[in-house]
Amino acid sequence: MRHILLTFPLLALVGCATHRPVALVAPPPPAMAAAVPTKVVETRYEVRGYREAANPSIRHEAHAIYRQTRVPLNSDESGETVPRTAYAPASYAPLPAAIELNAELTNQKTISGELRGMKVAMAETQQRMETQYAQLVRQSAEAAKLREQLEAERNRLRSGAPTPVAESVVPNATASTEAKW
Repeated sequence: MRHILLTFPLLALVGCATHRPVALVAPPPPAMAAAVPTKVVETRYEVRGYREAANPSIRHEAHAIYRQTRVPLNSDESGETVPRTAYAPASYAPLPAAIELNAELTNQKTISGELRGMKVAMAETQQRMETQYAQLVRQSAEAAKLREQLEAERNRLRSGAPTPVAESVVPNATASTEAKW
């Protein structure tokens, strides 16, 4: 029984190790462009003095480095390089003056329109508040007048004076319910 347990993992591994043969297809040779006559252009780069990163005790003085590049014969003869500071970095690319001005004017028009809308909304709110305030002042004046009439009627009843016929109580048309004291 022990021998079977030992041979089973070996048989499983041997069975997994077999592979079918794979047909190899050679890639086609790369297409060669027509041979264009070239020339070597040498470019000079100035390097400032620096210290080696691996060993800071070693310092290299400023010197020039030359790079050779193969270019077609019909290329521009100048071979001049442009300094890196000649172009704005990719992270900062300002718009041309006319487009930038148009964008700013559009932005200002949008903001001005929003401010006009806010001004109109504030004027409407102020008008509603003034109307409500005027209504509150009228109601307060009516309430004070009714309070005075009520006090006068109470004083008359306490004193026992007869009720005058000409004076009549005017009901409050705006009040929906009667005030309870």
